Amino acid sequence: MTAKTITLPALPIRDMVLFPGSRVPFVVGRPASVKTLELAIKAGDHLLLVTQKDPKVEDPRQEHLYAIGTLALVESLIALPKNYYKVGVKGVSRVRLERFNPDGEVIQAEVLLLAEPGPHPGESALLKPFHRAVEGFLARNPDAGRMLSMDQVREMPLGRALDTVAGLLQSEVREKQAVLEQLEVEPRLHTVLKLIEMDTARTEVDRDLDEKTRQRLDEDHKQYVLSEKMRVIQQELGKKDKDEFARLKDRILQARMSEEAEKKALEELERLEAMPPQSAEATVSRTYIDWLLALPWQARADEHLDLDEAQRILDEDHSGLEKVKERILEHLAVMRRLRDQAEPSVTQEIEAKDGKPVGGGLSKEPSGAPPSRTALRGPILCLVGPPGVGKTSLARSVARALNRPFVRMSLGGVRDEAEIRGHRRTYIGSMPGRIISLMKKAGVRNPLLLLDELDKMGSDWRGDPSSALLEVLDPEQNFAFQDHYLDLGFDLSQVMFVATANVRHNIPEPLEDRLEIIELSGYTLREKLAIAENHLIPKSVERNGVAGLDIRIERQALEKIVQAYTKEAGVRQLEREIAGVLRKQARSSLQPGQEESFDPVVTVERIPRLLGPEKFLETPPDEQALPGVVNGLAWTSTGGDLLTIEAATLPGKGNLKLTGKLGEVMQESAQIALSYVRARAERLGLAPDFLDKMDLHLHVPEGAIPKDGPSAGITMATALISVLTGIPARSDLAMTGELTLRGMVLPIGGLKEKLLAAHRLGRKAVLIPAENARHLEEVPAEVREQLGIHLVGHMDEVIPLALTRRPEPRPPATASPAEASPGR
Repeated sequence: MTAKTITLPALPIRDMVLFPGSRVPFVVGRPASVKTLELAIKAGDHLLLVTQKDPKVEDPRQEHLYAIGTLALVESLIALPKNYYKVGVKGVSRVRLERFNPDGEVIQAEVLLLAEPGPHPGESALLKPFHRAVEGFLARNPDAGRMLSMDQVREMPLGRALDTVAGLLQSEVREKQAVLEQLEVEPRLHTVLKLIEMDTARTEVDRDLDEKTRQRLDEDHKQYVLSEKMRVIQQELGKKDKDEFARLKDRILQARMSEEAEKKALEELERLEAMPPQSAEATVSRTYIDWLLALPWQARADEHLDLDEAQRILDEDHSGLEKVKERILEHLAVMRRLRDQAEPSVTQEIEAKDGKPVGGGLSKEPSGAPPSRTALRGPILCLVGPPGVGKTSLARSVARALNRPFVRMSLGGVRDEAEIRGHRRTYIGSMPGRIISLMKKAGVRNPLLLLDELDKMGSDWRGDPSSALLEVLDPEQNFAFQDHYLDLGFDLSQVMFVATANVRHNIPEPLEDRLEIIELSGYTLREKLAIAENHLIPKSVERNGVAGLDIRIERQALEKIVQAYTKEAGVRQLEREIAGVLRKQARSSLQPGQEESFDPVVTVERIPRLLGPEKFLETPPDEQALPGVVNGLAWTSTGGDLLTIEAATLPGKGNLKLTGKLGEVMQESAQIALSYVRARAERLGLAPDFLDKMDLHLHVPEGAIPKDGPSAGITMATALISVLTGIPARSDLAMTGELTLRGMVLPIGGLKEKLLAAHRLGRKAVLIPAENARHLEEVPAEVREQLGIHLVGHMDEVIPLALTRRPEPRPPATASPAEASPGR
């Protein structure tokens, strides 16, 4: 044999061996392998394929590869998604790996090209046993027989035939590699014959197992057929198995269902007895009976209405939200009084019906009539507020305070009425709606059921789920709620429903009419710090496994996180940022040399290193105020925000240009503001024809965010006055209010959120409509104390407060001498 050293692009391959003369496809995905493949195609389509010893190694070195590989020719290349390629190659000859270099942009290797040995003197004597073994192998393996025929084997040289057969064998990679490493024909033949013998033995074992499995299946089928025949004979003779039906009947009678439900269940049981057990109808009937038995017809949770305990739980679970917690406690107090008044009458009613009290103080109530505890029906609470302010956790706390099971139904994205009412039993795979499913899950008839994301329901051709909820939430109807699957009334009057929503005006009006809305606004900085210290940090310390490290986050560091890394009304993002700090601490405690040494005290100076650059830069008041720039206040679904309005003058013909993706109402507010300025031109020191040779441009950043509403009216008017008079507006002041053509300032909504935003963003004073004075009680005391709140009823009151100085009125025009003299 002769050997020649060459340098080739190289690809390590896993779980396969390529033999000379064989064709195989494989997928290339590693970046270095893709670049190597590109080099091989440019250099003549030749590359080295060498098998890895361990397929799990991602970046193999020379010690991870076998010493003998194959020189291959790239015959096809197909691009796949995500930068993967399917490559078809054909083996050319064996090579010995001398040096493997995976460190460059492409993988290359120095190899010795190994020539195939010539004909062996005793080769003809070896052909007969080899051909006989291959013929048996092809007969046992139809897939291999389709790829290779005995005529092809006889025409090939013995070495090439050995390689071709070895490539078709279902052997392990190391066994095939052993064949590749046999350079001489005779040892290679013995190795291949041994692998064929092993394949023969493996095939015999598989065949034996298949035969035994088939025999067992035949026996099982025989037993099934015989048992079915016996069942049919018994049915014909009227000897049905009564035990199961008797047990079902006893369970139905003991379930204390309503009269309607019990009658329906017994009728369905009679139908079930008459049906063949294996029929589809029997399965439907049995499932229906199981659902009726699983529902809590009379089971009740032992409800606690201790107001002191409820207040303790609410205070323990939530910081702040005093008004909201006060309203919830009022609701619980009413429930307590109604329950105390109702219990004597309920006891008398039960004794009158049955002659004695029923266990648990309950009676079976006829379907279709209101339950005896009508007095317990109260308003349904709906907690409305931005994300992360604690609506869902408040509902959990109420359930814990009442000792009621808590079940939650998410309505976000629900568009199908059947989600609420279920499907009728005529449909294949029908099930009850989610209301009934949650009642089964709760196991009692008086759980607390949370209707989450009430404002995010939709409707389409499948129905309107909000209309289906009307029956659920209406106390005059829900004592006999009709689910399409059950097709009978189920009492929901004892369920305490609590709903949540982010935006009130997205709740359908008929549905909102049945709810008592409790508004949850955003938290102040002090409340967020208290929540972080009392709730978020202890919870995050436990979740991130750093309880034993005595980590302490300084209060100044917490303030930094709240002000520079979150911009939200709630605390959800704050919780994520605190968890990010604790994860960094956990890593530095285990790898002190990676970024910085572990320090259990998190100071304000360390926050940028732990969380990266500040995500939200506060907008401090400009030291040098500019004409035409005024701070407004806006309400968003995540709380309040600052709305800077910019005005500019430019040469033109009196046009007003509006930018910033403004809605129709906001554009009308800008027109009203301009009309007011034109009407007051002389009082503002402006010429009557000031618009003849100029255009005005109003812009409201950020331009990609849609904005609408009338509450920026006085802000736009102030911006126009400021730019036209050249008098800057106060940069430490913000304002909100709707403007009329007469200059009246009308009330606005979202006052609490807007004042919280002004306080959070460092403004010292705000202007609000005088009619909103009644809403100031809802604003936290610390915000009212730190903000200078000015009540304004007319635009004339806004101008001196908003501008750094009052505009000088234009003196009245006097007639010139020429105009005063009579014409000639």
